[in-house]
Amino acid sequence: MNRMHINQLRIAYAEEGQGQPVILVHGSWDTHAAWDLMTPELARKLRVIRYDRRGHGESECPPGQGSYSEDVDDLCQLIEAMHSDTAVHLIGHSYGATIALLAAGQCPERVGSVLVHEPPVFGLLKQDPEAKALLPVIQQHMDQAIALLESGRHEEGARYFAEHIGFGPGFWEDVLTAEMRASFVAHASTWLDQARDPTRLDIVPEMFTRLQVPVCLSTGTQGLPWYPPTMAHLSQLIPDARLVTIPGAGHAPHLTHPEQWVRLSLSFICT
Repeated sequence: MNRMHINQLRIAYAEEGQGQPVILVHGSWDTHAAWDLMTPELARKLRVIRYDRRGHGESECPPGQGSYSEDVDDLCQLIEAMHSDTAVHLIGHSYGATIALLAAGQCPERVGSVLVHEPPVFGLLKQDPEAKALLPVIQQHMDQAIALLESGRHEEGARYFAEHIGFGPGFWEDVLTAEMRASFVAHASTWLDQARDPTRLDIVPEMFTRLQVPVCLSTGTQGLPWYPPTMAHLSQLIPDARLVTIPGAGHAPHLTHPEQWVRLSLSFICT
């Protein structure tokens, strides 16, 4: 892993391949290693940059309460640091997908396109008369995960999040390797800081209606019930957004359907 200073923090990153630059933005509980199954194929045609978001993997974790805007600014500064003659493409998963979309709004002149899978912007469901009934269910599960983590039961809390909020029943044992489960547990405190971020409520629909770059949204057919309505609403907010469904996938296509997501990525970026 290489290192660079961004916002007075050491941020770890890796770079492979040549061609149009693309930055991969991982989700919560994770590191740049989330993209291991996709990177080799992407790097055949693209210059692939993977990094550990602040507080994850080998990147530094600052003291005090963090905010989503710090992650967004980190990404914009990373884009600038790539010194690319062409605009940089972004691929993001889950919370990293939210960061990628918001970065495209903050530094649009440096972003060529954004491809994201299921950003958890569940607050958008408030606008949906039917789907908003899911919000108290999500909050109940969030409260339980937070309570487990605050009591020091990090593995139990990480597993609860994975199976009840993020991915679905069986994901912990059936999809995650032992190394991936260890990563979840290791990043429990970082996720807890993210969950406590009071500014996350500042992410409002208007942030997405102002996006001026090409956006492709992907979703799966096997995920938890709050993702499809969130993605449908988001696709209506973002001008000219393309919404693609990956059959059989859930919230982690980079782990369960990497070939399909690579094909989607290359077809979107390289056309």
